Amino acid sequence: MLDPRAEYQRLTAHASLCLETGRTHEAEATLRVITQINPREPLAWAQLAKIALERGATEAAVELLRQALKLDRKNSDYLNLLGVAYAELGRYDDALSALRRSLRERPASAETHYNIGKVLHKRSDLASARDAFVRAIAIDPRYPGARYMHARMLMRLGDLDAAANAVDAALADEPDDPWALIQRSTILAATHGHDAAIEWLAAAAARFPASAMLRTAYAEALLGVGRFREGWREYLARRLSEAPPTALPTLLPRDLHAATVVLRSEQGLGDVIFFLRFAPRLCEYGASVSLQAPHKLAPLLARCPTFREVKQEDSASAETAVYVGDLPYLLDTECEPRSIQLAPLAPRVTAWRARLAAFGPPPYIGVTWRGGTDFRQEREFGRRDLRLLFKEVDLRVLGRGLREVAGTFVSIQRRPFVGETDMLVQVFGRPVLDASGTNDDLEDALALLDVLDSYVGVSNTNMHLRAALGKTARVLVPFPPEWRWMAGGEESPWFPGFRVYRQSPQRSWDAALALLATDLRNESTERARHLVVQPSSASHS
Repeated sequence: MLDPRAEYQRLTAHASLCLETGRTHEAEATLRVITQINPREPLAWAQLAKIALERGATEAAVELLRQALKLDRKNSDYLNLLGVAYAELGRYDDALSALRRSLRERPASAETHYNIGKVLHKRSDLASARDAFVRAIAIDPRYPGARYMHARMLMRLGDLDAAANAVDAALADEPDDPWALIQRSTILAATHGHDAAIEWLAAAAARFPASAMLRTAYAEALLGVGRFREGWREYLARRLSEAPPTALPTLLPRDLHAATVVLRSEQGLGDVIFFLRFAPRLCEYGASVSLQAPHKLAPLLARCPTFREVKQEDSASAETAVYVGDLPYLLDTECEPRSIQLAPLAPRVTAWRARLAAFGPPPYIGVTWRGGTDFRQEREFGRRDLRLLFKEVDLRVLGRGLREVAGTFVSIQRRPFVGETDMLVQVFGRPVLDASGTNDDLEDALALLDVLDSYVGVSNTNMHLRAALGKTARVLVPFPPEWRWMAGGEESPWFPGFRVYRQSPQRSWDAALALLATDLRNESTERARHLVVQPSSASHS
């Protein structure tokens, strides 16, 4: 007969071993058995909560942690995890309350101070977040991510000297940290220019040739100053972690008659549209081009004559495909300024014209203030696919900069925070049409972008759609600049006619937004001048 106590101990040991070795499904099943045998075991409930949180089942994790805390209400680990769960749900006040309760039980917890900093960052309280990260570092200088986030807050606050000191201290301790190496290059670009940053990244990439992160950062720095051929060669390294190549791939021949080239999408929707500008070159060489496209883009691209066939990228296929981001290198080309062309659906265009006319007077100006991956709105816990690319302009600063511009503003911000559209109305001092839902239907977005008189925003998918329509836009480029918009200048060679407005390295938008407002007013005046109906000189009998 089994000894119940021995069996219970065997189950708890087995659950711990499964968790340590990453066998989460087996661990979960064992923990469920443990909670059935002993519902008053708080550790089992907390471990189930952590598994749920890693899977993105955040609401379930909160309930499991509440169960654990009923049984052990002062456990600092459970309170810390509850704070993380609340933060994942966007319940920042509840998150801070739980984390501060955790600190009362264990004040010297670098992890909890770090998590408080992350929540404050999500709330855009950068100075308080900075201080929380400082406290985490004071307890544990090597706590993962703390020094990176501390330097990031200093950079966003415009304190470049302090940021440089923070990163240098991190590199003195961990000289091979790729995050710190890239941060240092950003600070060099701000203080000593982009050539200094490139030199730094070249040295780092040479030291760590197998680092996809460093090699990609180096590639993007080269592309940002127009060193395209070098940049495209290095850009191949972005996929080093998938399958390290033994040699550079062979360039595509100029004669591709009777060949079929299958293109594979990668990265974000805007990246796919961007790189497809190189696809017509394949057709010029005689190739038949097939495309595996994201489901949101597939219907739009299916109307493009460049492609013999467009399939959704999750379609089963045994074909060997070329990543779209490899095309510039494989075609041995430097710059292809013309975007691939997309045509909106006529009924959608007609519907948007009617909706805009009913809402307010022209000119109709689209606005977007945030783009890329914003993990203030995304799940972070347990993810391994965090992206660096994120762009934002403070909504209040943007609103004040555009307040005096005549016309009707249309928000096409993807997933605005609660209250942001109302804030925009308040800052502009007039109604704003909320068209944020178009981001879920790219056919609708394409039609709206086609009828807007102007579009102002950070780089995002809508900028690429606007270019694909053959139209222009006004682009707000935060520092450090994304490579497609180049390291400097009023225009990018990739987007002719798009006016670029740059944030200063000290993170000020004042000069850029003042210039933007002036340009929009001048554009509005010029448009009004063209709309004036001149009296006819012909006589009528």
